[in-house]
Amino acid sequence: MSFSDITGNARIKKILTKALQRDRIPNSLLFSGPQGVGKIETALVVAKALNCLNLTDDACETCGPCTAVNKGTFPDVMRISPEKDILKIDQMRILKEAAYLKPMVGRKRVFIVDPAEKMTMQASNSLLKILEEPPSFFHIILITSNPFVILPTIKSRCQVLSFSPVSRDDIARCLIEHDFSEEKAKILSLLVRGNLKQAMNMDWEEVRAEREETWQLFLSFLHREPPTSFFKEYSVRRRGVVEEEIRSTLELLASFSRDLVLIKENADSKLLLNPDFEDLLREEAGSVRLEQILAMLELIEGLLHSLQRNMNIKLFMSSMISDVMGNHHV
Repeated sequence: MSFSDITGNARIKKILTKALQRDRIPNSLLFSGPQGVGKIETALVVAKALNCLNLTDDACETCGPCTAVNKGTFPDVMRISPEKDILKIDQMRILKEAAYLKPMVGRKRVFIVDPAEKMTMQASNSLLKILEEPPSFFHIILITSNPFVILPTIKSRCQVLSFSPVSRDDIARCLIEHDFSEEKAKILSLLVRGNLKQAMNMDWEEVRAEREETWQLFLSFLHREPPTSFFKEYSVRRRGVVEEEIRSTLELLASFSRDLVLIKENADSKLLLNPDFEDLLREEAGSVRLEQILAMLELIEGLLHSLQRNMNIKLFMSSMISDVMGNHHV
């Protein structure tokens, strides 16, 4: 994989390409951003480019160092991962010892720490000296999806590059290139909130089942029928899982609402977020007023915002259903 194979984050790829061309890649980099947006892939391309025999600003993917990094057998590129969900001080000590040794076969020694937020306080502090006074042949790339727990003393010694979620269009385009149908690609790109890796790994049958369940919930709200099964389904789940699933459900509800607005406004069917539900949406369009749908959409978006405020989940669900059911007065 080279830079051109990584979807999204063109700005960061441009910054790194120019730095490689000028031989000015910082010794210490911190890649920060959501999961599944290409941080580890970008780090590996940087590691290959620093040792590539044919190119100076990218990975050629054909020389010995590039192919060895891809196989995980290049001795001068090391990936450090948590042991039992923790990056320990002993791991950082080994990293430091190896960092001061000259490259065995390549030009640069590159250490990729992922995820860096798993470092203990002691492990983080043990890195400070080498981050401050690195050998010329040493590079470290810290990768995190939670930069707020990285020590300020670590961040201040790194060049921080903040990755963005991959755009829906880019995700859909990538999925189509991997033989997904245009319809499936469009739908999956809506569901993953910029996480390309998640989109590539989703099971379509599970996705379809989830969307059909949410459609039934949407109909319950639309026709003011209490969705009692909604409470039962989430009553026994862990909080973090419930929050994520409710967020996904609300976003699907919002997408159905937007599509219903488009149909009421006689918009082009190509704009629909759920093209496979078009016939069902058109059946419902005649039984509701535009004002009611717009009010429901505004309410759902408000609920999505409220979900971020660490509200009690049972209270949140009760409030959610009460608010949506109360939408009938519009």
